Amino acid sequence: MLFRQKAPPTRSELITHADVARSKGRLKKAIAGYRKALELEPQDPVVHGKLAPLLARTNEPEAALGSFHAAAKGHLDKGFADKALAVYTQAAETFPQRISLWQQVAKMNMEKGRRPDAVRMLLRGRLYLNRKEERREAITLLKEALTLDPDLFEPKLDLARLLARQGQRAEAMALLDPMVKGLTGKLLRRVRWAQARVSPGLGAYWRWLRAATRGF
Repeated sequence: MLFRQKAPPTRSELITHADVARSKGRLKKAIAGYRKALELEPQDPVVHGKLAPLLARTNEPEAALGSFHAAAKGHLDKGFADKALAVYTQAAETFPQRISLWQQVAKMNMEKGRRPDAVRMLLRGRLYLNRKEERREAITLLKEALTLDPDLFEPKLDLARLLARQGQRAEAMALLDPMVKGLTGKLLRRVRWAQARVSPGLGAYWRWLRAATRGF
């Protein structure tokens, strides 16, 4: 008697089994399942979106980024810009030192007329960049945020401090000097102190002391 060979799992079954494995924390099995499903439909944005964070967790960063990009592109190709934006946001949170991801999220928010969200994401990306070797990237994100919203007080102070630490004291002072206009009290004291730190001198410390004691 001949035995009928068991049919290979369908794409839907592969995804279901991978979903179950993922829910149980069996990441390698889930990854294998999603990859097999992608062999049948390589551009599936939903499967790439499920696969990408698992690859990041198993120390496959480049493969993870590839799947994030594939997921976003797949959603965009189908006209789902908000889904693509969500994918890039997740990618930025997963790889926060990759400033191109924060820039992409900001760009997509701007394209949808969401300027405050674009600024917020650029500033969020800056929060992850605190090491000395990451200053240039932090400066880039702060400058882009201030281009979109030039009146941000805290980011201006932050940018001035970073510029000074990079030896760009003249640029830092050019940012700080106009800030004192119209300021009094605590905000003025903070700017005057920043100026004194960036460009120390008797005059700078006197202006800070006057702001601290007289409020102007």
